[in-house]
Amino acid sequence: MSWRVPEALFFGRSDELSEMSGRFDRATRSEPQIVVVEGPAGIGKTSLLRRFRAGLDPGCCVLWASGEETEMQLPYGVVTHLMSQVQAVPDSPLMELGRCAHSGAALPDPIVVGAALIDALGRFQDDSTVIMVIDDAHWADTPSLHALTFVLRRLRVDRVLAVIVTRDATHPRLPQGLRRILHDDATLKLTLGGLSVPELTALNAALGSSPLPRSAIARLRGHTHGNPLHSKALLQQFSADVLGTHSTFLPAPRGYERLIAERLDDCSLPARRLVGAVSVLGMSSPLHMAAQVGAVPEPLEALAEAMARELLEEGTLGVMPKAVFPHPLLRAAVYHGLEPAERSRLHGLSANVSEDPGTALHHRVHAAIGPDEVLANELGLFAAQQAGEGAWSAAASASMAAARLSTVRARRDQRLLRAAECLLLAGDVSQAAELEQTIREMEPGAEQHYILGHLALTAGRLDEARRELAACWEMGDAATGTETLRCAAEQMAWLCLIRGDSRSIVDWARRGLDLPLGKRSSFLRDSLAIGLAISGDYEEGMKSLAHLPVSGPRNGPEQLDGLLARGMLQLWNGQLRDACRDLKDSFASHRRGGLPYAALVSLGFLTDAEYRAGLWDDAIAHGTQAVSLAEDTDQVSILAVVHAFTACPLAGRGNFKAAEAHAVAAAEHARVLGDVNDMAFASTALALVRSAQGDYESVVAALSPFLREEITYRHGIDEGGLVHWRPLLVEALVRTARTDEADRVLTPYENRAADRRRWLDQAAAARCRGILEYARGDVKAAERAFRSGLSHCDRGEPCWEEALLRMSYGTLLRRVGRRSSAVPELEAAWRTFHRLQAAPYLDRCETELAACGRAAARPRGTRHPVLTAQELTVARLAAQGMTNSQIARELLLSVKTIEYHLSNAYAKLGINSRMGLAEQLAREV
Repeated sequence: MSWRVPEALFFGRSDELSEMSGRFDRATRSEPQIVVVEGPAGIGKTSLLRRFRAGLDPGCCVLWASGEETEMQLPYGVVTHLMSQVQAVPDSPLMELGRCAHSGAALPDPIVVGAALIDALGRFQDDSTVIMVIDDAHWADTPSLHALTFVLRRLRVDRVLAVIVTRDATHPRLPQGLRRILHDDATLKLTLGGLSVPELTALNAALGSSPLPRSAIARLRGHTHGNPLHSKALLQQFSADVLGTHSTFLPAPRGYERLIAERLDDCSLPARRLVGAVSVLGMSSPLHMAAQVGAVPEPLEALAEAMARELLEEGTLGVMPKAVFPHPLLRAAVYHGLEPAERSRLHGLSANVSEDPGTALHHRVHAAIGPDEVLANELGLFAAQQAGEGAWSAAASASMAAARLSTVRARRDQRLLRAAECLLLAGDVSQAAELEQTIREMEPGAEQHYILGHLALTAGRLDEARRELAACWEMGDAATGTETLRCAAEQMAWLCLIRGDSRSIVDWARRGLDLPLGKRSSFLRDSLAIGLAISGDYEEGMKSLAHLPVSGPRNGPEQLDGLLARGMLQLWNGQLRDACRDLKDSFASHRRGGLPYAALVSLGFLTDAEYRAGLWDDAIAHGTQAVSLAEDTDQVSILAVVHAFTACPLAGRGNFKAAEAHAVAAAEHARVLGDVNDMAFASTALALVRSAQGDYESVVAALSPFLREEITYRHGIDEGGLVHWRPLLVEALVRTARTDEADRVLTPYENRAADRRRWLDQAAAARCRGILEYARGDVKAAERAFRSGLSHCDRGEPCWEEALLRMSYGTLLRRVGRRSSAVPELEAAWRTFHRLQAAPYLDRCETELAACGRAAARPRGTRHPVLTAQELTVARLAAQGMTNSQIARELLLSVKTIEYHLSNAYAKLGINSRMGLAEQLAREV
């Protein structure tokens, strides 16, 4: 009797199959679909997918990979398995993934791998719809999961049906970004339950077992909850006498171990040895290696016999054969069916034949029968090596293994703490949190307090984080590693930055920098410069960054640490071009080998710099990318900032629904984190939306709480250039006839801008003063203020503020009867509004021009107002001569999506070639 139920014995699931077929049909119409299939082990998830696959056209491109519990720490194992199923040669990042398993190999960024996978999917779907199945996703390696999350978020018009199979869609091993996708309203969620009594009756008959009365089937269903795997095992293993209603109790299912043991007993000794060796080596193995481990003299004959018994399948590794298990459950049944001594012996042999030190260590760990301090020390060294390469997941796994093998409690605790830190750096926050209770039970020590503080800060428990990090610093002595103290100071500085405590930011940053240099990039130099700047000492902040070269390459911490801060300080000082340069460089450099969260903070503030500079296409593209990447990589601590910055250019263009959604999301993330600075950014973003809508009462309601002195001065949000909330509030108060309140809000802003000599803040303050004085009836004072504002713009750079100034000044001149003087100011503002597609401001400006007796004729050949931001971004890159593939890689989208946006742009602009596109955009420039 075969261990595997034939496909003909598939029962039920008709509704699920119908729903999946509907989603497949939509995918064939270039409407990409995501399906999640969840349920406990043995419930029939994989069988459902196999039946669905059997009903497809054979020409469909099916990519199927499965996570494996014993291979969770193999970087990009799942993505590599996906790509191994296609004949076409993938892009370089995908070709090189096989090297990730080698010791010391640097891991590529999940974003880079995801972008390459998107490109590959685009090529595959040229011939047919692509079905991508990730089975047992909860056992997939973390880098693959992050890369796949990146891909799933960017399917736009692709002929792709993605199916994620997992025991639980909320499983903690799944990245938060992926979990959000799986719970999105657009995702089809299929939660599989057990088979019904009629379905179990049909299954029993198909298996050829003795008939059972309905009451016995009902009893069986109650015992197994209808689980197909367990029910099938019981029906196959036990007679009707045992399963019938007369028996006292039903036996527990023995699962695949017993079934596979029977199949193996029918095999020859060489075949059994080969199957056992493969199970120790993994889901698959080069045939010659399995033969060497299993001492099989004729491996091809043994493989053929195992294939005949449906125990193994044949795969290819280049031109060399390999042995593959058809399903992870089968491999697990063989592996756990081995005698413990034999399993340990095979792992020892596997370690001897492995060419990779990391893999050899893995086998030695499984061969160990008790604590082994020598092996634990080797694992500790390997973990340190992996950490030095940024392979945090592998470092965490090795540290955990070293902890289990340690013979001395102190060393075991130290290795466990190191594992927790590596998990946090890898983004596996949920797994690190599972160690928290164990860590709390350790002997108190500096490193223990640091890890508990880091965990608390990551979870948003700020008071607890402060207590633990302070305890780490206070307990530090000669025996405490300087790296631990540096990390504690870094986290404390970050905590103070979240709370806007500028003096403490500077203090903790300096404490950390006074220690010897660390081995990896840190945020200490950035924290120091930012702390100095928001406390009003901009010049000192810039001096602290004097070590940085103007431009790259940035190959180490000394050339990178502080670059993000320099970009931020230049932004706040109105040096918009320099800020954009440094923030772009910081984003790229941190992505290559720095701090993941610093890369995304860079992208967020780059969005703000481009918004202020009037580069709104870039701002929208970068802001959207920042939000997406932060969600994909679970960087929740910066989501408030990037959401807030992304709302600004969208509000300026009148895309109020999207802008408000970003502002609301920013406020929610700030509330959860308890961050006053983030709340200031979020409230300012929402106020900007309401101001663009003309709802000034809502602006006042959103921003008035920040007038409390203990908030503005303690948290630094009143430092000029940081958060532009006062100009918005002043204008709103004036528009709602509260001029005295407006004056009280404006005066400190004017004084601070003058003290700091920041031209951009001085220009904004002058505009607000002009609006206020006109409302009071002092036309001369208002005109002086507007002219002063324009003179400040003359010594600065092109910016959005200048357009607002010119419209306000032109409006004043028109209303006092000086129309001929008003027209040049209004037309200059109109040109900027038109270029930026700033619809709300464009309408107001055109109203003023009409009142002057001038109609603003929109120039021929300028951009079509119905182009979306994404279409415009794609069109601009195409006009620069980039190919569709190059654009896809630049924007991290699929080629199909680029083709879709480009064809839409052609249709809307009434052109049919890139040459026409270039002409259209050239006229605009």
